[in-house]
Amino acid sequence: MDKIIQGDTKEQISCLGLGTMYFGTKVDEQTSFTILDYYTENGGNFLDSANKYASWIPGFFGGESEHLIGKWMKQKANRERMFIASKVGFPYGAIPRSLKKEIIISECEKSLKRLGTDSIDLYYAHAYDSETPTEESVEAFYRLKREGKIRFAGASNYSSWQLSEANTVANQQGWEGFSCIQQQHTYLEPLLRTSFGNQVILTPEMEKFCAVKNIRIIAYSPLLGGVYTKTDNELPIQYQNSGSAPKLRILNQIAGELQVSANAVVLAWMIQHSPSVIPLVSGSSLNQIKENLQVLKFKLSKQQLDRLNQTISNEA
Repeated sequence: MDKIIQGDTKEQISCLGLGTMYFGTKVDEQTSFTILDYYTENGGNFLDSANKYASWIPGFFGGESEHLIGKWMKQKANRERMFIASKVGFPYGAIPRSLKKEIIISECEKSLKRLGTDSIDLYYAHAYDSETPTEESVEAFYRLKREGKIRFAGASNYSSWQLSEANTVANQQGWEGFSCIQQQHTYLEPLLRTSFGNQVILTPEMEKFCAVKNIRIIAYSPLLGGVYTKTDNELPIQYQNSGSAPKLRILNQIAGELQVSANAVVLAWMIQHSPSVIPLVSGSSLNQIKENLQVLKFKLSKQQLDRLNQTISNEA
């Protein structure tokens, strides 16, 4: 698996990340370990988690994903070879939605304990907090970095102006700001001004901003829960527009030409995009991960990329 540079940090991480949201909850320990083993055996080193994963599943309370990753790393004795990301900011249990200094610091301590490590490689602000001064939040991330408890900070579900504000405040104080942004992003384009609730999509404007500022882009939900390969899955309402059907036809044509899954083509399109995007893949079975990792076996041609990038109206 190719490694790419994480923003301006000079850190090399996998071009394909593994999302672990349901590991230890909906995905049992044995299956989770099998998926983790397969991903790393194929050269992957980038694991994505969060403090609240997966507190919304009945019978669970949050921290299960981190705990499972920590147990697996201890069993494999491979912590130094992994690049581990976690997050803070969304509510779970008695923890409110907040990026207050004391919450960032206390939640980091909990995540470190669950992961069984002294330092988190990448620690995200999981969502923008309009109630807390930006300086307070970025100072907390800087303090954690200075103390060696995190190596790099990132943002997720931020708009361009929010990301710019945070990094401007950090730079003015001589602190390191956010080195990457993690947004909801996929091949299909949503309707203009459609709502995704707490999730924030990657916009063309954000892509340009990150390219200029050398901020790495990471995509969650790149495969939209299986809609590219499962014919019985209805498109999410945000993607029900006139542009989706022709884009899907092009996608499936290219998948047929290459004799790979449409999912693998979506992932290849992101990796080969300019600026490149690191997609986060996940699954509840080893077969799903194997299907996604087909992306490691081919490259899209310029002609195929041009076809995938055709501008198609996405009106309702």
